[in-house]
Amino acid sequence: MINLYSGLVVKQPLVEQVIPAFERETGARIEATFEPTTVLLDRIAAGERPDLVLGVSSAVTDLAAQGVLNASQVAEIAVSAVGFARLADSPAPSDTSTDAFLDYLLAARAVAYTLSGASGLHFMKVLRERGLLERIDERAVRFESGLTVDAVLDGRADVAIQQVSELRSVSGAQIVEPIPHELQSYGRFAIGARPGAGDDAARFVTLLTETLAQDAFAAFGLSRP
Repeated sequence: MINLYSGLVVKQPLVEQVIPAFERETGARIEATFEPTTVLLDRIAAGERPDLVLGVSSAVTDLAAQGVLNASQVAEIAVSAVGFARLADSPAPSDTSTDAFLDYLLAARAVAYTLSGASGLHFMKVLRERGLLERIDERAVRFESGLTVDAVLDGRADVAIQQVSELRSVSGAQIVEPIPHELQSYGRFAIGARPGAGDDAARFVTLLTETLAQDAFAAFGLSRP
């Protein structure tokens, strides 16, 4: 059994396509835990040692520098943009400008975002810099972890903010678009294997850089690194 700790950004393509293909190829089984990178790092800091860690590139690189991961078995696998989701019959920003998008957020009944994921931390920073965080938070739906688009689909919020791939990973009638470039943060994601994890874990790292995985990632809005 190979233990994988992974960020949510690639959950759907891994579960639906990549992990099944890997298990068919190698006969090895993967037990995957999906949480925001910050949550996974807390668990690792508490002493947990999964065979594989997939998360924000800077965090994976730091783990390799600490010896938690094998530096020779680390690979960048994807780049993700922050996006927003809404229902098809709900209001949209008046145009693609930054001002129009911020006005759109302020007019929304509620905005959903995550407190622990890279997208949510960036979103809070953007709003704080513009003096808008407290106004948005008056009626925000804030997630400790999980997929924010759920709040749009069940009616708790008009708008959900998260990585584009995460917003697309839930089946529903949502429309997903990237936030304006001026507000954007392009997250880079990597995977690494711990020392002694074995050949199958190393093979999984390599597989995520190959065509099968890259095509699966692209279908959910992720780009090649």
